[in-house]
Amino acid sequence: MMKKLTYTRLLNETITIYEKKGSLEAYQFMKENAEKVDGNKAQLYNFQYALAAASDLKEEALGIMKEAILDHGYWYEYAYLQEDEDLNSLRSFKEFQELVELCKSREEDAKKEAKPKLTILSEGQNQPILMALHGDQENAKMTSSVWNRPATQGYTLAFPQSSQIQFSDAFEWEDLQKGVQEIQEHVKELSSHNSFLIGGFSAGCRVALKAMMEGRVSVDGFVFVAPWLPEIDEWKEAMTSLQNTNISGYIICGDQDADCLEGSKALSAILEEKGIAHELKVVKGLDHEYPEAFNESLQRALNFLNKRK
Repeated sequence: MMKKLTYTRLLNETITIYEKKGSLEAYQFMKENAEKVDGNKAQLYNFQYALAAASDLKEEALGIMKEAILDHGYWYEYAYLQEDEDLNSLRSFKEFQELVELCKSREEDAKKEAKPKLTILSEGQNQPILMALHGDQENAKMTSSVWNRPATQGYTLAFPQSSQIQFSDAFEWEDLQKGVQEIQEHVKELSSHNSFLIGGFSAGCRVALKAMMEGRVSVDGFVFVAPWLPEIDEWKEAMTSLQNTNISGYIICGDQDADCLEGSKALSAILEEKGIAHELKVVKGLDHEYPEAFNESLQRALNFLNKRK
């Protein structure tokens, strides 16, 4: 049985097809499936016009770009539009250069206005809090749709959105310390006598872990999904600060996640060495994405963390 196609899976599978079979097949796959998923529409358009351009479908690529930028008001990073080799077939077109300049202007405006945001979903007073951080090129709305599940009923859910915007509706945590500072400020807003858990996906986990290690946030436990932790070996010493804090953790990662499986295992090994209660769940057949049955995964994670309070 084929797995349900999600936004993240569509992006991952399109990249795999591009690497194995080339841009034209990847373009056709994305074009056929873009309307079937919920996610960042600007990103779905980006994949389509870039792959069409890489396949030398110049008019088609320009048409898609115009639809995204002129009809929908999206914008893309100026540096990316100038440098991406997939777009080389479009560079001689005056229309392309005009679209690039329009994006440059929109990007400047968006970056001036960008500020950290916090979305809170709450059903009552004095509930335990679960804060979940988006990955790179994602946003709080996408994250809330994944974490707001039956398993998290009874929690006040908090979804930070980074002030670092990359393109339309796509935020990132490239400046790690800035991200840590923003999370610290958000946590101050969420005063609670009850437990506080932090979670996240991919690069969001890196920010959460750094904030925990530096003592910027005090949490009872964490749930990391596909954590992207490029400096995990360098952080080993600093993670000693988590000893004797009664913190516990739950890590979920796919066995096909080339970017994050090794980092997840390294994090687990360090937690083991420091005597910090945790569980590492490696999901068979899963790439860099949330598990299909994420509600069940979350339920197991929360049960594990709550037993250790």
